[in-house]
Amino acid sequence: MFVQYSEDSERFQPDLEEFPEAWIAPGRKTFSSHAEHVANLAAPQPPISINGIELCVPTNVYHPGIGLSSRFFVDALSKRQIDGYVLDLGCGSGFVGMSVHRPGMKLVLSDISEAALASTAANLRRLGMQAEIVQSDLFQGLRGRRFDAIIFSPPLFDKAVEHSAEVALCDPGGYLLTRFLNDARNHLAADGKLYFVASNLMNRQALLSGLRTYRYGVIASAQDEASEVSRWIICAEPYAPRA
Repeated sequence: MFVQYSEDSERFQPDLEEFPEAWIAPGRKTFSSHAEHVANLAAPQPPISINGIELCVPTNVYHPGIGLSSRFFVDALSKRQIDGYVLDLGCGSGFVGMSVHRPGMKLVLSDISEAALASTAANLRRLGMQAEIVQSDLFQGLRGRRFDAIIFSPPLFDKAVEHSAEVALCDPGGYLLTRFLNDARNHLAADGKLYFVASNLMNRQALLSGLRTYRYGVIASAQDEASEVSRWIICAEPYAPRA
């Protein structure tokens, strides 16, 4: 089911709105799982093959073989018709963008991290795939461009960054999420769509506030009982303001 919020600020109260899936606050299991994830990202990892894609991922860059979000994201996107001019924002190792690539697609892979972009470039060469690589802090290096689809697996955890590996995992206060949802509408072509990962780890108010000018739906959901983490894949498109 798609949800559409009114742009009437008097009617929209993000702290009272219900996200269309159950929201469980992070607890002891979640923090324990996060600490283990950080330790794994900070340690060198051997090359890995996921779904036929050979990856080398440096330390402190999000590793799809360790975390669950990227593979869950790819599984959901593989069921959608995504083509044309496509942006994999915050691409990390490039795994998600390379996984959804199809003949005829013009793929752009961007990240703020030089280490992530070097990893992406090496992984593209290994796969023999052509794509454009752009260093960008969200959309700052992509001004003037509009995409048919923007895919984004953001840092999810609403907590302070205390280790360099947490840059790929944490978004304190939902600051990055807010910037993404505020700016993304200006980089979508007509009929363009956003696809992004959301979670109960996120700042809930930032998510609801950011979605207030989008028509959106949850296209896939998963819950990990061991860590008490919920993940949702959201498809969103901006709606025109009322005349």
